[in-house]
Amino acid sequence: MSQVSVAHTSSRSHKISRLRRASWLRSKLWGSVVGVLSRGITTFENHQDASATKPLSQKVRLPEGPLIVVANHTSHADSAALVAMIGRVRPVLVVSAKDYWKQDATAEWLSGGLIGTWPVSRAGHGFEDLLAAEPLVLDGVVLVIFSEGTRSADGKLQEFHSGAFRLAAEIGARVLPIGIRGNFEALPKGSSWPKRLAVNLSLGQPIEVSPNAIDVAVKDARSQVEALIAEPAVDMAQFGWSRVSRLAFGPVGLAVIFFWAFGEGVFWPLIAEMPLMLFIVTVGWRWRGLLLVAAACAGSAVGVLTTWWLVANGFSPPSPLTTARMFEVASSQLSTDVGSAFWKQMFNGIPVKVYAHEAGAMHLSFAQVLLSLVPRMLRIAVIGVGTWLLGSALSRWLKSCLGMVQGICLALFPFGLWLTVGYWS
Repeated sequence: MSQVSVAHTSSRSHKISRLRRASWLRSKLWGSVVGVLSRGITTFENHQDASATKPLSQKVRLPEGPLIVVANHTSHADSAALVAMIGRVRPVLVVSAKDYWKQDATAEWLSGGLIGTWPVSRAGHGFEDLLAAEPLVLDGVVLVIFSEGTRSADGKLQEFHSGAFRLAAEIGARVLPIGIRGNFEALPKGSSWPKRLAVNLSLGQPIEVSPNAIDVAVKDARSQVEALIAEPAVDMAQFGWSRVSRLAFGPVGLAVIFFWAFGEGVFWPLIAEMPLMLFIVTVGWRWRGLLLVAAACAGSAVGVLTTWWLVANGFSPPSPLTTARMFEVASSQLSTDVGSAFWKQMFNGIPVKVYAHEAGAMHLSFAQVLLSLVPRMLRIAVIGVGTWLLGSALSRWLKSCLGMVQGICLALFPFGLWLTVGYWS
């Protein structure tokens, strides 16, 4: 192989790698945006079988090999929804009108940078522009084409143009029909702000396009899309909410909450209420919430008593992310007034294990330590019940974006921990 060929192959491989990374990032971006502004995206691998539903956060199985996606087009949100779904598993580009999305720098940045588009002329050279995407499609990039040519003004399916199918026949790619439901009701042509409704993506059956039967393939794809969008969009909780809810109502969730709180009372550097707050927002107005709060309280109490007993008997558990000043302050407060010391711990940011350690070092009695746990239990109860009520009130909004909200909170927590440790250093 010549050096020129090697360099060309390397350049193409590098370009596909960049497209794959960019598509993945765009999928995360638009998945979050759609999750906040809509009721979330639910994908159906087989629209006739509801059990085959996979929420957006799970990877959808796409056909292998060169692939072109054709879909109905009623909204600017269609591109975002398809990129959010496809970009998680394969690099993706959306065919767009060159005269519309390349008319100024802002439109070009939005289409090329945030969506990932393949511009095509609507002035007579469109198929040549499509053919130029052949190397990318053969290298694994999924090309999305809205075969109606433009957005439907009334939500009804228009006639399909043959460009996508001619391209598929020319390069040996398969065509995958996808029906999009909910976007027309949420963000129709001419509107500027979406209504918060559910979005469904229903995958049809891949079509092998023969050069001698392009019209047949066009009719088949349109017929599939028409069937895929025949029913209204289904409003379903997304993967993040469903997964957390299953844990919250099972024994695993109770065990995680108990042992996390127990560990925080002994050595664990993260606050006891973290998994409680994570799980309790999904239980709704059910008594399960009180059981989750009780598990956290019990775990924390056992953890604090364990640390007190261990230190009193000559063994000091490790205390990561603590400082000498924390121990000095805890010791001083416990020496002054045992009861008020734990009340102060509710607000000062010093881990409860530090107070438990100093209580053991001072050989406080079991009764003293047990009584001092009242404010500790009260804090967990207030945070737990408050999160429970807030989550229940906001459940309609959180069902589509709980994973993102939790991810943001978890990302911010190390910053707060860093500030606390720095303050007490």
